[in-house]
Amino acid sequence: MTTFTIEQRQSEELEIDKKLLLFLAFTEGAAVMVAELIGAKFLTPLYGSSLYVWGSILGITLIALASGYFLGGILSHSRFRQSILLWCMTIAATFISLMPTLADLIMFTFEGLGPILAVLLLCTIYLLPPLILLGATTPLIISIISTHVDEAGTASGTVYAISTTGGILATLLSGFFFIPEFGLTITALAAGFLLIITPIIMLLGRAQIYVLALPVLILLLMVPAGKHTNPPVSVLYQSEGLLGQLMVVDIPYVNATQDRTKTDRILFINRMGQTWVTLETGKSNWDYFEYLTAASSVLPEKSRVLLLGLGGGILAGHLQSAGFTVDSVELDERIAMTARKYFGMKKNGEIIVDDGRHFIRTTQKQYDLIIFDVFKAEIPPPHLLSLEAFREARGLLTPDGFVMVNYSGFISGKIGYGGRSILKTLNAAGFKVDILPTRGDESHRNNIYLATTSDVDFDQGRVPLILDEGKIVLSELFLDKFQIDTNSSEILVDDRPILDKFNLEAAAVWRELYTSAFTRKFTEMGIPLFK
Repeated sequence: MTTFTIEQRQSEELEIDKKLLLFLAFTEGAAVMVAELIGAKFLTPLYGSSLYVWGSILGITLIALASGYFLGGILSHSRFRQSILLWCMTIAATFISLMPTLADLIMFTFEGLGPILAVLLLCTIYLLPPLILLGATTPLIISIISTHVDEAGTASGTVYAISTTGGILATLLSGFFFIPEFGLTITALAAGFLLIITPIIMLLGRAQIYVLALPVLILLLMVPAGKHTNPPVSVLYQSEGLLGQLMVVDIPYVNATQDRTKTDRILFINRMGQTWVTLETGKSNWDYFEYLTAASSVLPEKSRVLLLGLGGGILAGHLQSAGFTVDSVELDERIAMTARKYFGMKKNGEIIVDDGRHFIRTTQKQYDLIIFDVFKAEIPPPHLLSLEAFREARGLLTPDGFVMVNYSGFISGKIGYGGRSILKTLNAAGFKVDILPTRGDESHRNNIYLATTSDVDFDQGRVPLILDEGKIVLSELFLDKFQIDTNSSEILVDDRPILDKFNLEAAAVWRELYTSAFTRKFTEMGIPLFK
């Protein structure tokens, strides 16, 4: 007479159906991609979205999955592998649901360690645990499905195919719908719910009632939505998306000279200022617009200008006021909306929602001036500031046309390597280049590269540059090119998109300025790092 232990009987009675196992594989694949995607987006308010951030995310993800596969292979030999599978998924779902809370609590912890190390440590803390557990589920599912050795290959292929399909669908739905519409927190909770609901039901069916402690823990540890309901800063718009976090805020302050309250409106991309105006006057708090407009006004009225990068539309407005016809190209349609709605961009300004490089390659128009004002937060897009991009832009210019590039103010030392490389690349593309710096030291100014194909007298503009000290002669501000060592730089090409690396130190300086002046203070006021 055959006898069974209690555990054997439970295993016999509660064998997991193969279709249900494949559904678990599907949800596991979806959860991995959602965790990876939102994990990267959690970092953008403090560390941006550079190549190094994404490289850290991908590296930690692969380490976690490899560790999980190894762990799952060991656990697959256990007689309790079905319960282990369900618990792995349940605990992973708990971690994913709590990722927003955990990220919000620890985001400022490693600021002093440098951006790369800080990002690696943050990802290790809030991304590594759930992904290790999710990685372990794959070999567990395969081992349960494969009742015989000769079935292992088919089972492995099926499980990985189903898991990958879940990942693909989750990436598309999260990136194009859930994150833009509902933000990171709701997306994380939705992914956690999708992952946890089936394992919890099955564990309850096995009389493991204590599993209910995990969803209770999620509810207890979630940051209350109602805290700090009246911060002094008004958030008019906040949106998460694949192209970054956008915020439009109004910041009241007391004008010391006039003894009355004024309000600044700022457009932030990944918590870096992109446009900054005083509402009462409509005037920008940055003067590089004035420099660009004065330099461009050497061209006659009704000249055609291609502006790559829109921001709040302030530069486009200055150029239109100078009599130019302006085509603005902006990749993120949300920025076009904020320019119209919050910064009063005129409706007669044409906005093309497209990648700047793609537009340059496909347009049939010619322009008298092409302006590259293409920073996304502190990140310069390498494909728009390469030798090939500048040559393609040169091909769109009229005979007397020229190019202007707005870039950071760093030009000397190691931190200025990227700025010197821009100069060297423009020269290699066949341009004569002068550099017009705005006011301030290198960390607080912009450098405007004036790239021409013929002799242009920038002192003969129709719109003078007038600063506090009066009318300024532009050529007297030009940097001495003979003092700029372009030998310690390199030509930027499409095949080696390395501008991120050259810009890393400069980007860190800029981001630190904004973190101390705005991001940290906003958090102290109760404005969350992410939606």
